[in-house]
Order: sequence, then structure tokens, then C-alpha cells
Amino acid sequence: MADSVVDSILAARYYRVGEKSFEDVCRRVANALGETPEETKEYFEAMMSLEFLPNSPTLMNAGTPLGQLSACFTLPVNDSLPEIFDAIRWGAIIHQSGGGTGYNFSHLRPEGSPVRSTDGVASGPVSFMRVFNAATDVIKQGGRRRGANMGILNVWHKDIMKFIKSKAKEGDFSNFNISVMVNDEFMKAVASGDLDREWLKTTDGETVTVREIWDGIVEGVWKNGEPGILFYDTINRKNPTPQLGDIDTTNPCGEQPLLPFESCVLGSINLAKFIRADGVNYDALDKMTRMAVRFLDAVITKNVFPIEQIKEATNRTRKVGLGLMGVHDAMLMLRIPYDSEAGRNFCEEVMARINDVATEESERLGKEKGTFPAYKGSVWDKQGKIMRNAALTTIAPTGTISLLAGCSSGIEPVFSYAYTRRNTVGKTFIMVHPYFESELRRVIAGLGFTGKEAEAKRDEVISHVHETGTVQDVLWLPDAFRAVFKTALDIQWKDHVLMQAVFQKHVHASISKTINMPFSATKEQVADAVLLAWKEGIKGMTLYRTGSREDVVLALEKKEEKKEEPVAAAEPKVVQQLPFSRPRELDGRTFLAQSGCCRLYITVNTMNGKPMEVFIRTVGAGCEASSNALGRSISTGLQNGVPYEKFVKQFAKVSCISALRNKNSEGMSCADVVGKCIELAATNQAITTLDNWTVQTVTPGAKKGNPCPECGEPLDFGEGCNMGICKHCGWSGCS
Repeated sequence: MADSVVDSILAARYYRVGEKSFEDVCRRVANALGETPEETKEYFEAMMSLEFLPNSPTLMNAGTPLGQLSACFTLPVNDSLPEIFDAIRWGAIIHQSGGGTGYNFSHLRPEGSPVRSTDGVASGPVSFMRVFNAATDVIKQGGRRRGANMGILNVWHKDIMKFIKSKAKEGDFSNFNISVMVNDEFMKAVASGDLDREWLKTTDGETVTVREIWDGIVEGVWKNGEPGILFYDTINRKNPTPQLGDIDTTNPCGEQPLLPFESCVLGSINLAKFIRADGVNYDALDKMTRMAVRFLDAVITKNVFPIEQIKEATNRTRKVGLGLMGVHDAMLMLRIPYDSEAGRNFCEEVMARINDVATEESERLGKEKGTFPAYKGSVWDKQGKIMRNAALTTIAPTGTISLLAGCSSGIEPVFSYAYTRRNTVGKTFIMVHPYFESELRRVIAGLGFTGKEAEAKRDEVISHVHETGTVQDVLWLPDAFRAVFKTALDIQWKDHVLMQAVFQKHVHASISKTINMPFSATKEQVADAVLLAWKEGIKGMTLYRTGSREDVVLALEKKEEKKEEPVAAAEPKVVQQLPFSRPRELDGRTFLAQSGCCRLYITVNTMNGKPMEVFIRTVGAGCEASSNALGRSISTGLQNGVPYEKFVKQFAKVSCISALRNKNSEGMSCADVVGKCIELAATNQAITTLDNWTVQTVTPGAKKGNPCPECGEPLDFGEGCNMGICKHCGWSGCS
């Protein structure tokens, strides 16, 4: 807990009046929930040891007058104006208290339907979603959290195509994740190739085929990760209280399918804390699981719910969501590759054990304190189990609490073993994953490197990982090391899906996990991933193609330009070459700049004011060949129509250890310095002095399209939250 970033997260989100340490937070929460001194002590020690942490609202609000301990809620949206605005009002109250909301808009009449009371026509679900989005936009949750929503529409709703396309433009519905609820009938039509089947007719009488809907879903997922997909029949086959009705709504992150007015009561065990040299300490893990079930059941009892309907619905089923974090860390400690059969077997064994023990503890509590009120007619009633809780397990994203615990998020693989972090005074430094670094040192020593040579090799690998995100191309490292230390982007999409499926077998609710794909992934691969998820019994999925959100606006603009063409053109697979013919003479400027390892002479030649060529020479320790190759690559791109801003934007994200260590470096890397010089030439600016770089137009590491709404640093979309997670301040879309 000495990490300055953790300290800043605690101060910004969790400390209450008079609190100065994480210990103070844990003591407040334990005192609020424990019914006996022994129980209070057990809760306190579980949190202080970072072996278990509840969701953020519990850490924030337990023992305070607000007392709202649930993370998220589901609200019904029924088809009348008073009911619609009731839902907006309830959502506003929830957001103000620190929660997120999930809505299914399928009960609203489609756009254009007649409204008898006014002799008018309905505006449809998408139109009303804008009202919900605007309401969320103006509410700051308790001064510490911003509103997050899940918007769902069933695939059999007549406005499904409008809904699928509702977030096609970057920035629209910024306070919503959206998901399509698909049923088995639809998926069977897709799987069997019955794509030209008429699926529905719109209010205008237009036929919509399975193909149109399926292609729309795949296109949206491929372009920007939305919509998500929820599998209606799979969810309801596992509905623990079918007598209360079907489930058609989830929380904003999708891991909790819930009935109307139910709420998320979540907590996660840090699996990495239970790893020993010979494997998992199951005795300790069992004990922690039993404690966690009692803890979360106490959260329901002590919760101060924002509206009465939520109190009634949550107490009626007493669902809790006990999950895991630090899963990949545990696998790294045991040297088990994430994308292996052994890895999946390990995870299945662990989750099955937790699910069974949690069920046993809830049955014990049921005999002690009574069953949940809706027990009669539930699946547990039919099994003869006297249960306290209708559901026990889920896998949440754990974005912020995993930062507090210092472990990997949920069941996600590590996204990067070395990344840049900025502290509270603006100093940028490289964070290296501790298990990666320790194992790297051991491997390098085993290869015969010692002293300064070993340190140089270590720095070389870390710098490479920081710049590229992978060690898979560092071929002098042993195969076994590279097999274990794969990142989320090194792992094939199929292995992501199969890992989620393994957990889903032993989870009562659902799972928040990102199916990561590289930028080069095709729409066909997206379609295959969704089909595999359905076949494997997954309840819902989020798929994200790395970098897709940064370029989606440009892609859409290109598509819109083609709308007026009488014949639809096939999507180009390569960038079209421009008819560039170099004149004998070009205007140019040469800049002298300092990077981490050398000085650079950077010449940028322009034609009609646009950069067209870049030449780079190094003075000092820099690599002349690499600089030459970089200049040629940039020049080729500029001459084939790539905007210079693309290079500036991408190079600003590149950093290296030499530059970060050298206080005189005028950029985060040689590439960053080159990008700045291209910007100077394009905008006709100048360096005033070598020691005082004046360009302010480029912020290293910033993503203009996806900055954190609180600190402005780039959001991470690789760890289960479709709204992003900030590794700098702890912000996430649902925490």
C-alpha cells in the first residue's frame, strides 16, 4: 500500500472524514458489517491482507450515513411516458448514490408505432435512450463516481437495426454500454447458414433478415467493440428463480444478469495470495470463501438501498457475486501458460472448488438464518438445498480494487508487463510486473549473464516490452519463458473464449471478460468468436479489437462518402497508393534534438506545406540503421496518403528506458522526438532552444478519443470493462 498511485486512489475515492490509511478504511467497513467481535476481526484481516476485497461502493460507503453498498442495479423501462420517466428518476437517484444501472428497452414500442392517447407515433427505444444518456451526463455520483449504464435490446425488437447502429459514431451514447440480447433461435439460424431467413418486419413493413442483423452486430463489434452480445436462453436456463420471471437485463459490465430492481453485491478473492510452491493452499482458500459468503450476505442486510423497490427485490433473492482477481498472477507464479489446456484445467479446478464451498456455506447460513424469501419454487427448492442466497458466484472486472490489491484484474490475462505510469507530481516512470521481472532475472542469470551484462539484458527486454507489448519476438529468451509470459494480445481469441467458458461452467451468474483481438482481426474472426461463445455456453461476451476505437470516426466518414454511389463498393483491403511523383526539389527543415541515448538531426521535407519525406541521422550512441529505417517507413507512409498526424499520435505513445532516465531528453523516445519534429514542420513552429522544447500540441501517451474523464491519461480497454479502466487514477466505467 506504499504505492503513490494507490495512495491517490484511496484519497480520491475511499477515504472518509478523518481517515488517513487503508487500515482506517478496512476498520470502518469491518465495524459496519461484523455482528460479533470475532466476525469483525475476520472481515478486517481479510481486507487488510488484500486476500479479499468487496466492490468499491462497500469500501466507500459502509459505516457512513449514505450506506449504499451495491455496485449496480437493474431498472425496468415500461411502455408508458410516466413509467419511462420513473425509470429516469430512479436512475438519477442511483447515480447520485454511487451506483450504475442496467436497462432493457425492449418493452418500448418501436419507432413509428401509433400512440392512441395522442393520435401520434412512438419515438422508439433509441430516442428515449438519448434522454437517459443526457440525464446521466449531468449527474455526478456522490462526487466520486460517474454514471454508467447498460442499454439492452432484444434481437426480436423491430428497432434492432437502429439500436445496433446507435453507437457507430464515436461519442454517441457515451454513458452507455449497449448489448443485443439474442436467443437460441437466432443463433441457430446463423450457425446453420439460414441467413436470408426473414427475421422480422419493421413498423414500415420492411423485411429484416437474419443476415442484416448478424452483419450489423459483427460490423459494430469489429469497428468499436459494441454492441456486446448476451445469450437470452443460456441466461434463463440457469435462472435460479424461474418462478419470478425471465431475466432480460444485466448490470453495466454484463456479469450480473438480474431481475428488475435487483442489485449487485460483489466481492473478489485475490487468488495470487493463496499460491504456494506446491500449488494452491486450498484449506486457506476454502476458509476465505466461507468468510466472503458471510461478508457479502451481511452487505445485503446492512445495505441502505436508494429506493424501496430495490430493497424488496434484492432481499427477495439475496443474490451475491463472489468472484476472483489475480488469476493470471497465480498462473504466472505456478508457471502455467494462460492459453494452455493445463491453464484451463487449473482454472476450472479452482472455480469449481470456490463455487462448491460457497454453495455449502450459503446452505449453512440458510439453516442458521433462514432462506431467501423467493426460495419456494426456485431451483434450490427443487434440489432440496436450504439456501440463504439464490446465487453465489460471478466474475466482475475488479478494475479499481485490483489496483488496490496490486494484482491482475479478474480473470483477465496481464495486458502489459511494462507500462508507463504518471504519479501525482507528473513524473513519468515505467512500472514492471513483479513476477515478470523476477523470473526474467532468473532466466537471464541461467543463460550465463552476470553483473552489468545481465542488467543490460534486463533493461533491453523491459524496454522492448514497454515499446512493443510482447516478448514473443525476443527469440534468445527460452521458449518456456515466452510461453508463460504472454499478454492479452499475445493470446489467440479462441483461447480467450475457451477460458471464459471454463469459468462459466462453475459460476452462477456471468463473467466480465474481454475477448481481445489484434487490430488486424477480420470480421469473419469476430463472427466465429461469437458463435463459439454461444456454443460453449457463455452467457454474454465483450469483444474488443485493439485500437479500433481510435480510428472508427475516420472509417465511418469514408463509409458515409460512399452512400451516394449507386453500387456498393467492396471494402478496400489495402491503402490505395496515391500518384506521388517527387519533384527534383522540396522545401525542408532540419531540427537538432536530444533523445534519451543520442542527438538527432531530423530533416522533414514538405510539398505544398505537407510533410512528404523524413531523414534521420544520429550523433552519439543511437542506432543509425534503425533511424534510417524509421525515416524510410515514415516517408513511404506520407507518400501513400497516411496523414502526418497519425505518425505524431502513434509516436507519442512510444517510450524507452533511456529517454525516461535522461532528464535532458526532449521526448519519451527517439520516435516521440521525430514525431514532434514532424509536427513542427507541418505547423511551421520552431524549437526556441535545445534545452527548452516549446511544443505543447502533443501529450505523450494521450489518446484524444479515449482519455480518462478524471485525469486525462489513456484508458485501458483490455481488462473486461467496455467503458475502459484507467491505470493511473483508478477510474473505470463502473467503479
